[in-house]
Amino acid sequence: MKSFRFISLALALLVGYAMLPANAARLSAADGETEKAWIKGEEDPVDSKANINLVFIGNSITAGATLSNASTQAPPIIARSLVQQATGITTNVFNGGHSGITTYGFLPGRDDFTKVTNAASAFVRNNGGLLIFSIMLGTNDSACTTTEGAPVSPQTYMENLKKIINGLIEKCPTCKIILNYPIWYSPNTHNGAKYLQEGLDRLRSYYPYIDEVIASYDQVYAGNRNAWEYFEDNKVLFTAENGNSGTFYLHPNALGAQHLAELWANSILDVLKYEGVEISNPPTP
Repeated sequence: MKSFRFISLALALLVGYAMLPANAARLSAADGETEKAWIKGEEDPVDSKANINLVFIGNSITAGATLSNASTQAPPIIARSLVQQATGITTNVFNGGHSGITTYGFLPGRDDFTKVTNAASAFVRNNGGLLIFSIMLGTNDSACTTTEGAPVSPQTYMENLKKIINGLIEKCPTCKIILNYPIWYSPNTHNGAKYLQEGLDRLRSYYPYIDEVIASYDQVYAGNRNAWEYFEDNKVLFTAENGNSGTFYLHPNALGAQHLAELWANSILDVLKYEGVEISNPPTP
């Protein structure tokens, strides 16, 4: 009798499982997050705009250096909030900013490239939705000494950017990429690395090469080209830092990080609008 009841119960469970929708979700015991289990052969029904996934690639400015709490004040964190507010869509962020890094540090095969592409793949796997890489590199490439590859010529800078972008597209074929223009720093900037006027001029010379990179790809978009003028000599937006050549201005302070985030968020929203996402109340830098 017990054997008969056991068999009946097992059959009932099997029938019930078979009647579950193909896109039923199960709860992962490991992390408590919902993991979607799709039946092989079924098209993934996640709305392509159900989530927005942002991965930022950059240096100490992106990382939030000199801010009292980079985990809440860094430009990528603020930009995420602004994008979510303007779209009403759940927005996820990974801050891949790394202090002192040049374009060499994000070349495919390097640790930082692996970190950002792994984060991007995890976002898409767990969340579905749109994936956007936002890149701002060049400040440390422009240094005269100390940083990797310094000084990086405009031609090499461009070639490195293309290698990074090619790698991102290979890893994440449906991604969109925003190439932001690096911002001004004071001509006496001289900390562990020496930048000075020579470095500042080199940084500015990267702009037309960034334009050339953007023109080479269908899925690469330009950030705000006026970012330089927005920050130039606007010292109220920077942290005053003691250096080897006097007080210099390199890293945005909390107010500057807010404004930089607004510039980045608007560039992201422009891409989302192109993708058919409805935008309301975009930020005003």
